[in-house]
Amino acid sequence: MFKIYPVNNFLLLILLSAIWGSAFFAIKLGLESFSPIGVASLRLIIASFFLLFFFYIQKKKIIFTKQILLLLIIIGIIGNFIPFFLISWAEQYILSSTAGMLMAIGPIITLIMSHFLTKNDKFTFVKFVSVMIGLIGVLFIFKVNSIDNLFSDNLIELVAKLLVILAAFGYMFSNILAYEKLKNIDSYSITTFATTFGAIFSIPFFIFDAVFNNLNYNLNYNSIYAVIYLGIFPTAIAFQFRYYITKTSGPVFLSYVAYLIPAFAVIWGYIILSEKIGINSFIGIILILLGVYLGQNKLMSKISKKYV
Repeated sequence: MFKIYPVNNFLLLILLSAIWGSAFFAIKLGLESFSPIGVASLRLIIASFFLLFFFYIQKKKIIFTKQILLLLIIIGIIGNFIPFFLISWAEQYILSSTAGMLMAIGPIITLIMSHFLTKNDKFTFVKFVSVMIGLIGVLFIFKVNSIDNLFSDNLIELVAKLLVILAAFGYMFSNILAYEKLKNIDSYSITTFATTFGAIFSIPFFIFDAVFNNLNYNLNYNSIYAVIYLGIFPTAIAFQFRYYITKTSGPVFLSYVAYLIPAFAVIWGYIILSEKIGINSFIGIILILLGVYLGQNKLMSKISKKYV
């Protein structure tokens, strides 16, 4: 059902961004009934059951060596559970759109880390230009003066924003780890078991949190639906796209999703809430798409490698 055949990764990245762009709003809804630990853990548990079910019915197999097992556990913790928790905690104090905006640091983080930590995704002039074009696009969407105000809030909001950036580090580092160390494992298996191990790791924290801090959840249907949605779409399905793109196009290209998320925040606002798209936002979206396209374009990459 979820086997992905070779497609244009540019379009697949846009689809991933559309799904992930909705996650920040869903997290906000989930926090109305659940704690940050609860939101993070429940979305992983739901996603794990969903992925394991299809792993079983497709009769897929994976051979666990000690190295593969350790890597999947590490990816599940630092690339799934910890970022989920950090972003959920942060959204108690900052807007969901602000959290999405802060993820725009991801491509720059990845551009630097991948050069030193990978063999085949090195720094090139074209990658640098594509990242800069995307960043300028983000600045157009949110206006430069709003960037000046990002870190001018009180201490708790500052901490929340720094934790979102730390979550971005976790996402990007785990992408590089999967790309470099799990080349022989298919993307569905990586998604399934990284998610499952992240869920298993989260369970003791979830139980402790539920028993000692939030035994009586004030449940509402919107929060329950939001957590289920988070588990199936932005986690189970989107993470399949995430690792597929990482394995086929590299972690730098995958990191451009962080630029597309703010763009989709604007687009969803226009489609669902009838919010107007200003000229700044329109220019920003065009620049982001151009940056992502240049980052994937094989001809431009070959020219860059030849002359740089």
